[in-house]
Amino acid sequence: MILDFHSLSPAVVPHFKGGEGEAQVRTAVSDGMGRILTLTLPVGSSIGLHTHTGNCEIIHVLSGSGVCHDDGTDVPLTAGMTHYCSEGHTHGIDNTGAEPLVLLGILPDVK
Repeated sequence: MILDFHSLSPAVVPHFKGGEGEAQVRTAVSDGMGRILTLTLPVGSSIGLHTHTGNCEIIHVLSGSGVCHDDGTDVPLTAGMTHYCSEGHTHGIDNTGAEPLVLLGILPDVK
């Protein structure tokens, strides 16, 4: 299966997971086994702190820069980096850069 995120219209989600600003979400797969999506955070926007229950999340930074709040530790993010948040752990991401922060998210269900 080929996933073409550019062909998908984004869903604009204000205050994603309680964060600031908005997120533009393009979901290519949501099939009961997990989800695969891209998420674009405009400058100054964020994903609020949240804990993963019933799934984990792999986030790959496609472009831009920001900060990941990983179980209470702030880690700088840049293009090419990958963040893993296992079930039961907490994270959030802020776009602290001068351009949109574009993320690829893979959320397999662990149930």
